[in-house]
Amino acid sequence: MGTKEPARERGNLLVQLQAWPWDRVPRESLVPPPQGGTEAVAYGFLGDMQLRFVFDEPGVATPAVVRPQDLLRLELQPPQAVAHAVANFRRLAGPPQVASLGNGVYSLRGQHRDYDPCWLLDRTFWRAQLAKFPQGLLAALPRRGMLMFVPAGDPASEGELSRQATRLLANAGDAALSACIYRFDEKGWHPHAELARPAAPPPRADDDDDAPQPGAEEADLEKAARGQRMLVFSILGGFVLNALEYGANVSPVLVLALSLALTVYSLLGVLRLASGLRRSVGAKVACMVLTFLPLANLLTWIVLSVQATRALRAAGWRVGLLGARE
Repeated sequence: MGTKEPARERGNLLVQLQAWPWDRVPRESLVPPPQGGTEAVAYGFLGDMQLRFVFDEPGVATPAVVRPQDLLRLELQPPQAVAHAVANFRRLAGPPQVASLGNGVYSLRGQHRDYDPCWLLDRTFWRAQLAKFPQGLLAALPRRGMLMFVPAGDPASEGELSRQATRLLANAGDAALSACIYRFDEKGWHPHAELARPAAPPPRADDDDDAPQPGAEEADLEKAARGQRMLVFSILGGFVLNALEYGANVSPVLVLALSLALTVYSLLGVLRLASGLRRSVGAKVACMVLTFLPLANLLTWIVLSVQATRALRAAGWRVGLLGARE
């Protein structure tokens, strides 16, 4: 599967939104790159983003670059190619899924996360939103795989969008996409504001193991999500253990063994969750000690879980009763 290439046909034509290193594009356009080039078809599109054409299909590990001769063979001018790519994207991604990231901020996702920023091109969706929110909408695409938005006109929501997007951009590393916030109105999309690029704080002497490294955010989120699920299962396991202890004729030795196993499992969950949240070594130890104290353990788990839910939702994860999933 890794060596298969997608067929170079109209039905597999898609676009990727990528960083545009040249002058900002003030309105939706197709601006050729200054130095030209023949290897790939890409155009400056909006703000600091470009559209890069690719061929892609299910079962293929890596998309194939679209070359100028491909568009000539398919008899497509760039605007026509964009229209075909958007139609193919909507078929690939399925219906748009809006999820709350908290404090009035929403994410827009489909079935193919790598192409989620392309929802910016779905005029049908945004026109429907504009009918609900005539003041317009603001969107940010701080990293690949993420599109977040708020209705315009609410200073609190707009500020929260800026804060969440700035945080994601600062931790995106090579996955960074755009440092702009964009506004959608009757004239379409245009740059609205710039995101701040905060300098990374110096590592603390007692927190070297938890200092964020470039490209490590996804691994930390995976760790936090798994730790959160482990704590959920630990709570459910505690109910089952109580039922066995008081409501069934079960050997005390078996109950003790299950209790010890559940304790170890919950400790691992606390450690994994605290590590995913980049807590200091001292904080991790404190959380593990509190796990042995009645009521304090439950409060600790709730606090960690709430913090994990906020971080995961800000990164576009879906968080349910049994934990998070991408």
